[in-house]
Amino acid sequence: MRILFIYKDINLNGPFGILSLSAALRAAGHETGLALVERKGFLARVQDFKPDVLAYSLTTGFHRYYLEINHQLRAELARNGRRVLSLFGGPHATFFPEMIETDGVDMICRGEGEDAIVDLADTLRNGGDYSRIHNLWIKSGDSIIKNDVRPLIADLDCIPFPDRDLLYGQDRFMRDSPMKIFFPNRGCPYICTYCFNHKYNELYRGKGEVVRYRSVDNVLAEIKDVRSKYPLKFIFFLSDNFILSRDWVREFAERFPKEIGLPFTCNIRANLLDEKVASDLKKAGCLSVIFGVESGNERVRNEILKRQMSDEVILHAGSLLRARGIRMYTQNILALPGESFPQALSTLALNQRLRPSYAWASIFTPYPSNELTEYAVKNGFFDGNTDQVNYSFHAHSVMRFASRRERRMFTNLHRLFGIMVEWPVLGRRARALCAIPLTPVYSLLYKLWYGYTNRYRIYSYPMSFREYLLGVIRFFRKDSS
Repeated sequence: MRILFIYKDINLNGPFGILSLSAALRAAGHETGLALVERKGFLARVQDFKPDVLAYSLTTGFHRYYLEINHQLRAELARNGRRVLSLFGGPHATFFPEMIETDGVDMICRGEGEDAIVDLADTLRNGGDYSRIHNLWIKSGDSIIKNDVRPLIADLDCIPFPDRDLLYGQDRFMRDSPMKIFFPNRGCPYICTYCFNHKYNELYRGKGEVVRYRSVDNVLAEIKDVRSKYPLKFIFFLSDNFILSRDWVREFAERFPKEIGLPFTCNIRANLLDEKVASDLKKAGCLSVIFGVESGNERVRNEILKRQMSDEVILHAGSLLRARGIRMYTQNILALPGESFPQALSTLALNQRLRPSYAWASIFTPYPSNELTEYAVKNGFFDGNTDQVNYSFHAHSVMRFASRRERRMFTNLHRLFGIMVEWPVLGRRARALCAIPLTPVYSLLYKLWYGYTNRYRIYSYPMSFREYLLGVIRFFRKDSS
C-alpha cells in the first residue's frame, strides 16, 4: 500500500512521530511518502505519489488547517478518478476522537500508532476488513466503530529506527544540521494537570507499563547509524524525562562517552535529581538540561498544577547542576487559569534565584481533555471552545482576563521573561515595562534573546558562519513567537 503523510512544513524539531510510523510501514513492505503543504509543487507531489491513504498527525490548533487540506486533496484526487482513505492521528485525534464525525475523515488512530497503521496497511493490501483494528475508530456508513486501544508497546527496541530519509530527502537544512534528535524512552508517570500524560495513562490503564526505555544498546546503535550518514555534533534526547530510570542513566553514563562522546541536552524533573544522578549526567557529557519550574507560587504549582515540588527542591536541583557546570533551561507557564499578575511575577522571582542559562515561558493553552482545561472551564476562565486554540503556545492567550490591559501585561511578560531573569534590574520594573504597549518590540527582543541563548548556551556546538546564518534565517521564517 502507498501511504502519504501530509505535513504543513518542517519545524525545528521535525515530524518524528511520522518518521517512526514510516519506518514501521516500510519494514512491513509498504511505500511511504511525505508531502509538505507549504513547499513548491505540493499538489503535484500528492498526485504523482498516487496514495491509497492520506495520513495526518494533528495537534490541537492545527486540526482545522489539516481538515481543510484533507478536504481539498480528496476533491482534487477524486477529479482524477482516485479515491483515498484519510487517517488522522496524533494528540488531537487521541483526545478529541469525535473529530471523526467531520466530513472527509474516514478513521482516526488513538495512542501509539506503529502497530495500528501497519495492521491497517496489511489489511488493505490483502483486501480484508479493517473495521476491527485496535486503536482505530472507523467511520462505517452512518455509524462509527470505536475500537479499544491495544497494549502499549513493551519492547521499544522492536520499533525500527525513525525513517529520517523521509525527512532529510526534502529538507537539506535538517539533514545537514549538526544537531539531531533521539528518543530514548516513552511515557511519564506524573499527573501534571496541564499535560496530556495523565489522560493518556487513563486511556491505557491496564494496558502495560507506562514508562518504557529502549536499551542503551539500541539507542547507541541508532546514534552510530545516524552519525555514519549525516553530520552530527550535538544530540537532543527528546523525551518526557530522561532520568526516570537511575539504572539506565548509570549504564548510559558508562558507555556513551566511550562509544559516542558528544555533548547533549535532555529533559529532567527536578525532584528526581540527586548527587548521583547529577554526577552521572556530567560523566556522560551532558551540556545542558531542561526542566519545569512552571509556577513560582507553591500553591499554584502543587494544588492546581499538581507538580508536588517545593521551591527548595527546585533550588537544590539548580545548585547540583551549577556545581557540575551543567547549564539549565527552565520551563514556565504564564496566564494560568485564575493567575494574577503578582503570582506571575513570583515565577519570575524564583527563576531569578535559580539563575538558569535560559528561562523560557509559554502561555497556557487549554488543550482538549487536560485536567487544567477542565478546571479553567469549570471556574469560568475559558469558554471551552477548543477550536479557537492557537497551534502555538507562544502567540497569545485564549483565556479570559479582567481587562485588555491585563491581557497585554501577561503577553509582554511572556516576551520579556527570559531577559528579565537574566537582568533582574529589569525584573524589578516588570509592572511598568509590561504595561507599555510595545508588544511588537518586545516580541523581536524575545526572538533575539531566545535565538542567542539557545545557540550559545543550551545547544552549543562548533558551527560555521554559513550554518549559523542559515539557522538564523530559518528561525525567523518559522512562527516561533
